[in-house]
Amino acid sequence: MTLANSMAAALDPVRFTQGLGFDPEAWQERLLRTQESRVLVRCARQVGKTTATAYKALHAAMFNPGRDVLIVSPSQRQSDEMLRRVASLYRGMKEAPKLSRSNTSEMGLSNNSRVVSLPGSEGGIRGFAGVKLLILDEASRVDDDVFASVLPMVASDGQMIALSTPWGRRGWFHELHQETGNGWERHKVTVYESEQYGPNRIAEVKASLGSFVFSSDYLCEFGDTDSQLFSTENVRAAFSPGIQPLEVV
Repeated sequence: MTLANSMAAALDPVRFTQGLGFDPEAWQERLLRTQESRVLVRCARQVGKTTATAYKALHAAMFNPGRDVLIVSPSQRQSDEMLRRVASLYRGMKEAPKLSRSNTSEMGLSNNSRVVSLPGSEGGIRGFAGVKLLILDEASRVDDDVFASVLPMVASDGQMIALSTPWGRRGWFHELHQETGNGWERHKVTVYESEQYGPNRIAEVKASLGSFVFSSDYLCEFGDTDSQLFSTENVRAAFSPGIQPLEVV
Protein backbone atom coordinates (compact mmCIF):
# COMPACT_ATOMS: atom_id res chain seq x y z
CA MET A 1 0.00 0.00 0.00
CA THR A 2 1.44 3.37 -1.01
CA LEU A 3 1.65 6.26 1.44
CA ALA A 4 -1.13 8.08 -0.41
CA ASN A 5 -3.39 5.04 -0.32
CA SER A 6 -2.61 4.48 3.35
CA MET A 7 -3.53 8.06 4.20
CA ALA A 8 -6.74 7.80 2.17
CA ALA A 9 -7.67 4.58 3.97
CA ALA A 10 -6.97 6.15 7.35
CA LEU A 11 -9.21 9.12 6.58
CA ASP A 12 -12.03 7.19 4.91
CA PRO A 13 -13.25 3.82 6.24
CA VAL A 14 -15.04 3.18 2.93
CA ARG A 15 -11.75 3.48 1.03
CA PHE A 16 -10.28 1.15 3.63
CA THR A 17 -12.93 -1.53 3.07
CA GLN A 18 -12.76 -1.17 -0.70
CA GLY A 19 -9.02 -1.69 -0.51
CA LEU A 20 -9.73 -5.01 1.19
CA GLY A 21 -12.10 -6.08 -1.57
CA PHE A 22 -15.42 -5.20 0.07
CA ASP A 23 -17.81 -2.84 -1.72
CA PRO A 24 -20.31 -1.62 0.90
CA GLU A 25 -23.96 -0.89 0.25
CA ALA A 26 -25.20 2.69 0.56
CA TRP A 27 -26.41 2.27 4.15
CA GLN A 28 -23.13 0.56 5.11
CA GLU A 29 -21.19 3.49 3.66
CA ARG A 30 -23.18 5.88 5.84
CA LEU A 31 -22.47 3.78 8.92
CA LEU A 32 -18.78 3.45 8.12
CA ARG A 33 -18.35 7.17 7.50
CA THR A 34 -20.42 8.66 10.29
CA GLN A 35 -18.40 10.47 12.92
CA GLU A 36 -21.27 11.19 15.28
CA SER A 37 -20.42 10.20 18.82
CA ARG A 38 -23.71 8.34 19.42
CA VAL A 39 -25.30 6.19 16.72
CA LEU A 40 -28.44 4.03 16.78
CA VAL A 41 -29.00 1.46 14.03
CA ARG A 42 -32.29 -0.39 13.65
CA CYS A 43 -31.65 -3.09 11.10
CA ALA A 44 -33.32 -6.14 9.65
CA ARG A 45 -31.78 -9.56 10.01
CA GLN A 46 -29.11 -10.68 7.56
CA VAL A 47 -28.51 -7.29 5.96
CA GLY A 48 -24.75 -7.22 6.64
CA LYS A 49 -24.57 -5.27 9.90
CA THR A 50 -21.94 -7.57 11.41
CA THR A 51 -19.70 -7.26 8.35
CA ALA A 52 -19.96 -3.47 8.22
CA THR A 53 -19.39 -3.12 11.96
CA ALA A 54 -16.43 -5.50 11.90
CA TYR A 55 -14.76 -3.38 9.21
CA LYS A 56 -15.40 -0.26 11.29
CA ALA A 57 -13.87 -1.94 14.35
CA LEU A 58 -10.79 -3.04 12.40
CA HIS A 59 -10.35 0.44 10.92
CA ALA A 60 -10.55 2.02 14.38
CA ALA A 61 -7.92 -0.36 15.76
CA MET A 62 -5.62 0.04 12.76
CA PHE A 63 -5.50 3.82 12.72
CA ASN A 64 -5.84 4.74 16.40
CA PRO A 65 -2.70 3.48 18.16
CA GLY A 66 -3.02 2.68 21.83
CA ARG A 67 -6.82 2.80 21.84
CA ASP A 68 -9.45 0.21 22.73
CA VAL A 69 -12.35 -1.03 20.62
CA LEU A 70 -14.98 -2.87 22.68
CA ILE A 71 -17.68 -5.25 21.49
CA VAL A 72 -20.55 -5.81 23.93
CA SER A 73 -23.42 -8.22 23.28
CA PRO A 74 -26.02 -9.96 25.45
CA SER A 75 -23.65 -12.95 25.75
CA GLN A 76 -19.91 -13.56 25.56
CA ARG A 77 -20.47 -16.00 22.70
CA GLN A 78 -22.14 -13.32 20.57
CA SER A 79 -19.36 -10.83 21.25
CA ASP A 80 -16.72 -13.44 20.46
CA GLU A 81 -18.44 -14.15 17.15
CA MET A 82 -18.06 -10.54 16.02
CA LEU A 83 -14.43 -10.52 17.18
CA ARG A 84 -13.84 -13.61 15.05
CA ARG A 85 -15.17 -11.65 12.08
CA VAL A 86 -12.77 -8.80 12.83
CA ALA A 87 -9.86 -11.24 13.13
CA SER A 88 -10.83 -12.88 9.84
CA LEU A 89 -10.77 -9.51 8.07
CA TYR A 90 -7.39 -8.76 9.65
CA ARG A 91 -5.93 -12.03 8.38
CA GLY A 92 -6.97 -11.04 4.85
CA MET A 93 -4.82 -7.90 4.93
CA LYS A 94 -1.47 -7.86 3.15
CA GLU A 95 -0.06 -5.00 5.23
CA ALA A 96 -1.07 -4.48 8.85
CA PRO A 97 0.45 -4.06 12.31
CA LYS A 98 1.55 -7.38 13.73
CA LEU A 99 -0.54 -9.14 16.32
CA SER A 100 0.65 -8.75 19.89
CA ARG A 101 -2.13 -10.92 21.31
CA SER A 102 -4.82 -13.12 19.85
CA ASN A 103 -7.40 -15.24 21.66
CA THR A 104 -11.15 -15.76 21.61
CA SER A 105 -11.89 -12.50 23.45
CA GLU A 106 -9.06 -10.13 22.50
CA MET A 107 -7.06 -9.14 19.44
CA GLY A 108 -4.11 -6.88 20.23
CA LEU A 109 -2.01 -5.12 17.59
CA SER A 110 1.61 -4.00 17.73
CA ASN A 111 0.43 -0.37 17.65
CA ASN A 112 -0.93 -1.04 21.18
CA SER A 113 -4.55 -0.90 20.10
CA ARG A 114 -6.84 -3.82 20.78
CA VAL A 115 -10.30 -5.17 20.02
CA VAL A 116 -11.95 -6.80 23.04
CA SER A 117 -15.18 -8.81 23.20
CA LEU A 118 -17.19 -8.61 26.42
CA PRO A 119 -20.37 -10.13 27.83
CA GLY A 120 -23.52 -8.12 28.45
CA SER A 121 -23.22 -8.27 32.23
CA GLU A 122 -22.45 -5.32 34.47
CA GLY A 123 -19.73 -7.16 36.36
CA GLY A 124 -17.93 -8.33 33.23
CA ILE A 125 -17.43 -4.97 31.53
CA ARG A 126 -15.88 -2.76 34.20
CA GLY A 127 -12.32 -1.48 34.09
CA PHE A 128 -12.28 0.25 30.69
CA ALA A 129 -11.98 3.98 30.03
CA GLY A 130 -11.10 6.25 27.12
CA VAL A 131 -12.59 3.81 24.61
CA LYS A 132 -12.31 4.86 20.96
CA LEU A 133 -15.17 2.73 19.63
CA LEU A 134 -17.80 0.83 21.60
CA ILE A 135 -20.13 -1.48 19.68
CA LEU A 136 -23.34 -2.70 21.29
CA ASP A 137 -24.53 -5.62 19.17
CA GLU A 138 -28.10 -6.95 19.53
CA ALA A 139 -28.54 -3.81 21.59
CA SER A 140 -32.27 -4.19 22.22
CA ARG A 141 -31.45 -7.23 24.36
CA VAL A 142 -28.68 -5.55 26.37
CA ASP A 143 -29.94 -4.72 29.86
CA ASP A 144 -30.50 -1.14 30.96
CA ASP A 145 -27.91 -1.41 33.76
CA VAL A 146 -25.26 -2.61 31.29
CA PHE A 147 -26.00 0.32 28.99
CA ALA A 148 -25.67 2.70 31.93
CA SER A 149 -22.31 1.12 32.82
CA VAL A 150 -20.74 1.43 29.36
CA LEU A 151 -21.79 5.02 28.63
CA PRO A 152 -18.99 6.61 30.72
CA MET A 153 -16.34 4.36 29.13
CA VAL A 154 -16.37 6.13 25.76
CA ALA A 155 -13.79 8.89 25.39
CA SER A 156 -14.74 12.44 24.42
CA ASP A 157 -13.37 11.72 20.94
CA GLY A 158 -14.86 8.22 20.91
CA GLN A 159 -17.95 6.72 19.36
CA MET A 160 -20.71 4.38 20.54
CA ILE A 161 -22.76 2.42 18.00
CA ALA A 162 -25.82 0.44 19.09
CA LEU A 163 -27.18 -1.98 16.48
CA SER A 164 -30.16 -4.28 16.73
CA THR A 165 -33.45 -5.51 15.49
CA PRO A 166 -36.23 -4.16 17.74
CA TRP A 167 -37.46 -6.31 20.63
CA GLY A 168 -40.71 -4.86 21.79
CA ARG A 169 -41.53 -1.46 23.23
CA ARG A 170 -39.21 -1.63 26.20
CA GLY A 171 -35.72 -0.85 27.37
CA TRP A 172 -33.23 1.87 26.60
CA PHE A 173 -32.91 1.01 22.89
CA HIS A 174 -36.62 1.62 22.35
CA GLU A 175 -36.67 4.72 24.57
CA LEU A 176 -33.80 6.41 22.73
CA HIS A 177 -35.64 5.93 19.45
CA GLN A 178 -38.71 7.66 20.85
CA GLU A 179 -36.85 10.72 22.14
CA THR A 180 -36.03 13.67 19.91
CA GLY A 181 -33.02 15.92 20.20
CA ASN A 182 -31.15 13.50 22.44
CA GLY A 183 -27.89 13.61 20.50
CA TRP A 184 -28.20 10.17 18.89
CA GLU A 185 -27.91 9.78 15.13
CA ARG A 186 -30.47 7.28 13.84
CA HIS A 187 -30.25 4.76 10.99
CA LYS A 188 -32.98 2.37 9.89
CA VAL A 189 -32.30 -0.50 7.48
CA THR A 190 -35.28 -2.65 6.51
CA VAL A 191 -35.27 -5.46 3.97
CA TYR A 192 -36.31 -2.88 1.40
CA GLU A 193 -33.12 -0.84 1.94
CA SER A 194 -30.79 -3.85 1.69
CA GLU A 195 -29.34 -5.33 -1.47
CA GLN A 196 -29.35 -8.72 0.28
CA TYR A 197 -33.10 -9.02 -0.31
CA GLY A 198 -34.96 -9.10 -3.60
CA PRO A 199 -38.75 -9.22 -4.08
CA ASN A 200 -38.87 -13.03 -4.17
CA ARG A 201 -36.87 -13.46 -0.97
CA ILE A 202 -38.95 -10.84 0.83
CA ALA A 203 -42.14 -12.63 -0.21
CA GLU A 204 -40.78 -15.98 1.02
CA VAL A 205 -39.75 -14.55 4.40
CA LYS A 206 -43.05 -12.75 4.84
CA ALA A 207 -45.05 -15.89 4.03
CA SER A 208 -43.03 -17.97 6.52
CA LEU A 209 -43.37 -15.68 9.54
CA GLY A 210 -46.08 -14.18 11.67
CA SER A 211 -46.90 -10.51 11.27
CA PHE A 212 -45.17 -9.51 14.52
CA VAL A 213 -41.87 -11.24 13.67
CA PHE A 214 -41.79 -9.87 10.13
CA SER A 215 -42.65 -6.36 11.31
CA SER A 216 -40.02 -6.45 14.06
CA ASP A 217 -37.18 -8.43 12.48
CA TYR A 218 -37.48 -7.28 8.87
CA LEU A 219 -39.33 -3.94 8.91
CA CYS A 220 -37.61 -2.79 12.13
CA GLU A 221 -40.81 -1.72 13.86
CA PHE A 222 -41.23 -1.56 17.62
CA GLY A 223 -44.30 -3.62 18.50
CA ASP A 224 -45.69 -5.60 21.40
CA THR A 225 -44.12 -9.03 21.87
CA ASP A 226 -46.12 -12.23 21.49
CA SER A 227 -45.58 -13.00 25.20
CA GLN A 228 -47.33 -9.85 26.42
CA LEU A 229 -50.72 -10.47 28.06
CA PHE A 230 -51.81 -6.85 27.58
CA SER A 231 -50.83 -4.49 24.77
CA THR A 232 -48.67 -1.47 25.53
CA GLU A 233 -51.54 0.85 24.58
CA ASN A 234 -53.91 -0.87 27.04
CA VAL A 235 -51.38 -0.70 29.87
CA ARG A 236 -50.79 3.01 29.30
CA ALA A 237 -54.53 3.66 29.09
CA ALA A 238 -54.98 2.09 32.53
CA PHE A 239 -52.93 4.84 34.18
CA SER A 240 -54.38 8.22 35.11
CA PRO A 241 -52.01 11.15 35.74
CA GLY A 242 -54.59 12.69 38.08
CA ILE A 243 -54.43 9.86 40.61
CA GLN A 244 -51.63 9.98 43.18
CA PRO A 245 -50.05 6.74 44.46
CA LEU A 246 -50.90 5.60 47.97
CA GLU A 247 -48.28 6.12 50.66
CA VAL A 248 -47.65 3.16 52.93
CA VAL A 249 -46.80 4.21 56.48
